Amino acid sequence: MTLKNFQLVFMIFAFQFVTANSEFELTPSSIFEDAPLTPSTYEGLEGWGIAEVSLKITKKFSVDLAQHVRQKYDLALLDKYFTQVGFNYELFKDFKVAVKGRFISDNDTQGNVQGIDSKFRYQTDISYKHDVGIVDLTYRLSYQNSNELGISDIPNQFARFRTGVNYKIKTIKTVVKVEGELFNQFQKDNQDNGNNLYRLTMKLSRKIKKNNEIGVFYRIQKDIDRIEPVDRKIIGLKYSHKFDLTK
Repeated sequence: MTLKNFQLVFMIFAFQFVTANSEFELTPSSIFEDAPLTPSTYEGLEGWGIAEVSLKITKKFSVDLAQHVRQKYDLALLDKYFTQVGFNYELFKDFKVAVKGRFISDNDTQGNVQGIDSKFRYQTDISYKHDVGIVDLTYRLSYQNSNELGISDIPNQFARFRTGVNYKIKTIKTVVKVEGELFNQFQKDNQDNGNNLYRLTMKLSRKIKKNNEIGVFYRIQKDIDRIEPVDRKIIGLKYSHKFDLTK
């Protein structure tokens, strides 16, 4: 089986699995058609900035701490900022589980009551990286739960599946990544349930000096048949530093 065929079969299987647990029927036209039932809006370019510190405690266990800032409306207005803590454990080679907590300050600029809302989100991941010749295939399955602090409302819950291809350009110490991710929302009392969002991302990351890495990415995010669908285009910059206590 060729690399392209393997990737295609895996993506079809994953999408069918998510769709089987959803009231929304996923079809090629529902993802790629230009005119959904409710026309999408585009609110300008967004910018995401990330600074992360990673601490490798043992050969299998590591802790991440990251600060995120996001801008919207062509980078003119603060969207949100948050701190994320992640705990990662490698069960066996290239197969990892993770738990992440995110403390969010969300700048609400719509409705009668506006201002900074405090939210909390947690996420659990299962990820696997598969070496196929000159590239790596990556897979991640996630459960995500978020809620506004101090308000007893129904949380936003998602199942997420992401797959991608990594290619390392050794001569310039740069990794090229192409990823696609599908979101499935459930247990929310409105029409947004089901497969309602996908992302397509291209990333470039490069090591600089010792244990430092800088990355840039461009992302297209599209709502699928949501009540108020929004299309997003995002540019991002990430800096990370790793401490290795095992050496």
